[in-house]
Amino acid sequence: MDDWERYRLVVLGAGKVGKTSIISQFLGNKFEEKYKETVEDLHCREYNVNGHCIKVDILDTSGGLQFPAMRRLSISTANAFLLVYSVDDHNSLEVVRQIYEQIREQRSNFDELPIVVVGNKTDRADFRAVEEIEMHDLIVREAWNCAFLEVCARENLGVLDIFQKLLQMAKIPVARELSPVLKRRMSEYGYKRRKDGRGSFKENDKEMSRSRSLMRRTGRPKVKQNQDPTKSDCIIS
Repeated sequence: MDDWERYRLVVLGAGKVGKTSIISQFLGNKFEEKYKETVEDLHCREYNVNGHCIKVDILDTSGGLQFPAMRRLSISTANAFLLVYSVDDHNSLEVVRQIYEQIREQRSNFDELPIVVVGNKTDRADFRAVEEIEMHDLIVREAWNCAFLEVCARENLGVLDIFQKLLQMAKIPVARELSPVLKRRMSEYGYKRRKDGRGSFKENDKEMSRSRSLMRRTGRPKVKQNQDPTKSDCIIS
């Protein structure tokens, strides 16, 4: 059996900017109108691409500042970063600037890390507080080593582009091989949604079970005997 290669993407940003919505749209074409604060959620997927076995962890982090140790740990273990702010909230951009500087200070291999900065909620154009040109100017002025794009998680516009960009930036050839696979899979999801109007999935495209952090995991029922709690049910070839 081939060895698994594991990659971790950490999603950071202020609260209520749409970090969880971006992940939910990417993994399952779902958008929840009701806001629920995230402490920490870990989403795991397994892929088999051209004989290469790849595990991808997407860590959805808290938008609050009450867990600084958790943030430091998540930064120290990441292979790539997604930094999210909301275009209708200038303070959320300041949070992204603070996080970016923390990553730069904490990681010795900072220049090698794929980082994508995302401005979410472009559907709220009438309430825009951060112009796209302002973000471009900031990146140039402060010499940020990152990619940048704006998206709308509510309407699932540009979400796939985020992950395509991260894969393009990855310095790991095996990880980059995921790019056409994810693009094809998202196209299949989109076709299915248009066809039945509900966004349902084929049986072999079940949504990945989500593994919680220890803090969120304490109230969950125990795993059945002989069951592997980390085992994924999504193998893509």
